[in-house]
Amino acid sequence: MNAAHTDAHDSQNTSAEAAAASLRGRIRPLPAETDDETFLPFLDLCFNWSMDRPRIELEDLRYRSDAVFYFRDWGRDGDIAVAAHAEADAQSPIIGLAWVRLADIEDVVGKVEKQVGGDFAAALDKTGTEVVRSEVVTDGDAEGESKDEGGATAAESAGAESAGAESAAADLSPSDGRAPFTGYGWVAADIPELSMAVLPDHQGQGIGGALLDTICALARMSGYPAVSLSVEDGNGAAKLYADHGFVSVGRNGDSDVLVRKLG
Repeated sequence: MNAAHTDAHDSQNTSAEAAAASLRGRIRPLPAETDDETFLPFLDLCFNWSMDRPRIELEDLRYRSDAVFYFRDWGRDGDIAVAAHAEADAQSPIIGLAWVRLADIEDVVGKVEKQVGGDFAAALDKTGTEVVRSEVVTDGDAEGESKDEGGATAAESAGAESAGAESAAADLSPSDGRAPFTGYGWVAADIPELSMAVLPDHQGQGIGGALLDTICALARMSGYPAVSLSVEDGNGAAKLYADHGFVSVGRNGDSDVLVRKLG
């Protein structure tokens, strides 16, 4: 390689490093007192990730039991979120959001426990009943509930770097007659489920990957052994997850349940 090529290569590396540093400087933790309105635009992308399905309106997402699970009463024990801002200033608009949340332990109690093996146990370095496998929901078991990919996860599909639950307009408002909802990507009581979305105008800039690695680093420092998510068949986000260390550990309806081991 001649000197001109070397200089050009060094310049490209410097530019890439500067861009990565700039992006990292725009990602900040979300405070515990964050209100519902902050989450809703990103939850909208999560649930309406596919343009091929009927849209779930934002107002409906405020009340659906499978939607409010991911943001209602934010700031409870175990909640962690990071936001990507448009600029380094923390007061600038949020353009991407990633968050993890544990299912309420009262809802977890009573979930069917099964012996698990294969990929799931290997991914977590656990065996037997140490791991509670995610409940597989079939069409016949859903009591009219229709789901897409894991409630809310990262996605790059239908022009959105987002993820979420299916956009069929089922009535999923909270009801005493329904079984407790623990998340589409739920795998165990001590493993939080990941949700993530990036606004359409800011996709393709590496924000999703940076958010993903940041939230996983914070989850690891908080003592979590792993994080989980769910991605529906056909969602292009699967490659992003694989590139960032997620492995498939099972199925939930028409979605893959993925886990990234931490530590």
